[in-house]
Amino acid sequence: MTYRNYIIFLLIVLTLTGCKAKRRVVDFTTPVAEKSDDALFRDILAESFPYETLSARLDLKLTNGTRSRSSKAQIRIVKDNAMQISVQPLFGVELFRLYVDPDTIALLDRMEKRYVKEAITTLKEHYPVGFDFYTLQSLFTNTLFVANKTGVTPTDFRRFSYTRTPDSNYYLTSEDPESMIRYSFTVNGDNRVTYTHLQQSGEENNFLQWSYSHFIALNESAFPHTMRASITSGDQVINTEFLFSDVVTNDGTRLSLQIPASYTRTSLDNILKIIADSR
Repeated sequence: MTYRNYIIFLLIVLTLTGCKAKRRVVDFTTPVAEKSDDALFRDILAESFPYETLSARLDLKLTNGTRSRSSKAQIRIVKDNAMQISVQPLFGVELFRLYVDPDTIALLDRMEKRYVKEAITTLKEHYPVGFDFYTLQSLFTNTLFVANKTGVTPTDFRRFSYTRTPDSNYYLTSEDPESMIRYSFTVNGDNRVTYTHLQQSGEENNFLQWSYSHFIALNESAFPHTMRASITSGDQVINTEFLFSDVVTNDGTRLSLQIPASYTRTSLDNILKIIADSR
């Protein structure tokens, strides 16, 4: 499929999230220091947000041109195992549920009593392979990722090139050789990721930028209170703001995919067509 359809696929994910937090905001005061590439990489990994499970309430705002919409949701993550996002726009009534694990993606439409269920390997036949469960998990937990790997280790520093941004942050860049998608991270003096970028090689107007701000002290670390995602595909720009609240970690959350027997199975292409036609 085209990169446009890849962006629409990301939009399904993006339109199902948001969250807030009433904790102390962490100010960045550490100046960027001269470090070797491997030392910098180790420091970034050491500052990764620690969790085994994560649950939060979400407020989200989606803007597409002059159109804007808001919703509430809940997100639950079991690290390296599964993620579930529940969209609840009114009175806690679930409208959609997105479930993703390393092997499967499923979307339940509660209103129409239908669902999509696809194997990740099947999706990779149609969409760029640089985006998978582990990439998505990293985006929502403010951590580095390496394309087509289930985790990041200190030796992965060799996969990146290192420069400085004009405002004196660290800038790490790599490329997935299979999908030819460039991905990069902007990192501040506190060794925290402040921007994640995904861009299709050779396509200057096809990219995703995910930013992190208002870091909140939590678990002797910091978690970003605000996340913003900007998706550009050609002349189309979609902006999403996620405000996190009631963030809880390591509460024994377990996730499994449960689809009511009365639901009708449909295809992802049908869902994408509805989203594309409604823009």
